[in-house]
Amino acid sequence: MPPVARRIVAVLLVAAVLCLPAAASAQTSTIPEDGAGVTTTPPVPLEREPAPRRAASELPNTGADPRMLFLGGLALTLIGFGLRLRTADADLY
Repeated sequence: MPPVARRIVAVLLVAAVLCLPAAASAQTSTIPEDGAGVTTTPPVPLEREPAPRRAASELPNTGADPRMLFLGGLALTLIGFGLRLRTADADLY
C-alpha cells in the first residue's frame, strides 16, 4: 500500500472515530430513580444573620482595569510587529 493511501486511510479512520458519540460516564445520575434514601431537608439550618446589603449601583471590584489590559495587548502587538520587521528578509521589501 503506498504511503499516500495509508495517510488517507488514517485520516478517514480518525475522522470516523471523532464523529462517534462519546460515552459520558461522568454524567451518570447517582440518585436512584425511585428517590429512595434521598432527603429533602438540608443538613444544616439555612437561617443565619442577613448580610449587609449594598446599594444597587455599587458593584464589587472584582475585575481588572480594562485600560491596563488594552495597554498590555498593545505592547505585545508592537513587540511582535517589531520582531517581525527585524527578522524579515530584506529582499521582500
